[in-house]
Amino acid sequence: MPKAKLYGKLRQTRAPNGNRKLRKEDGRPRGTHKRFLFEETRLGFFLKYEVPVVYDIIMNMTPKKPFPEPPLLLVKAVCRASKDPSLKKEKFHRYLNIYEKEGLFCKRAKQLTPERKRYYDALRKKKMEKFIRQNKERIEQLRRITEAINCEEGKKQKGL
Repeated sequence: MPKAKLYGKLRQTRAPNGNRKLRKEDGRPRGTHKRFLFEETRLGFFLKYEVPVVYDIIMNMTPKKPFPEPPLLLVKAVCRASKDPSLKKEKFHRYLNIYEKEGLFCKRAKQLTPERKRYYDALRKKKMEKFIRQNKERIEQLRRITEAINCEEGKKQKGL
């Protein structure tokens, strides 16, 4: 074995670990993280519960694998095309940077707890009410059009 290089009286190189086998009881090596599903990462959880339409588009465009990992460019492109105000939050950009560095490997999975479920249900309801208020005229027009179409179809069926 080669002699260790010294710098003054301090050792400059690390001592080799040898061929010691790691046991399960030793745990995960330092500095490594477990791989999680995309929806359990911070970015995936954010998209799934705050912007579900964008999440569905991204996951439909991602190849099917045991751990589907959407490419960063795809996520950025779809989010840039969306007009949702949630994607302009500082939190989203922070999560995007973390996903860029770590991918699916993170310290801890983010899971839906009962408190989070209540929060996201309230958020979804508030967003839907805001959308309905802003687009009330368009919704009424669409309703009238569909009623007219259904009425015409009913008349055709009675005439047959």
